[in-house]
Amino acid sequence: MWTTNCLGLKLEDLSPALRSRIEKDLRIGTVDMQKARWFTFEVSSDRDLHDALDWLGSAYEAAGKRKKIR
Repeated sequence: MWTTNCLGLKLEDLSPALRSRIEKDLRIGTVDMQKARWFTFEVSSDRDLHDALDWLGSAYEAAGKRKKIR
């Protein structure tokens, strides 16, 4: 999104647990684009890849839940 080592995640309707997890992770930022809130995850080392995949999984699961609700 803003750097070459940044992932963009769209997470809507955050649960309290997920919101808390986001607030505690210093690698997470927020961006408002096209009337939606996006979260960014900054990958700064190989050690961050596992967590990046976890965040992508959370975004994927959230998107699937929203699709079923609609």
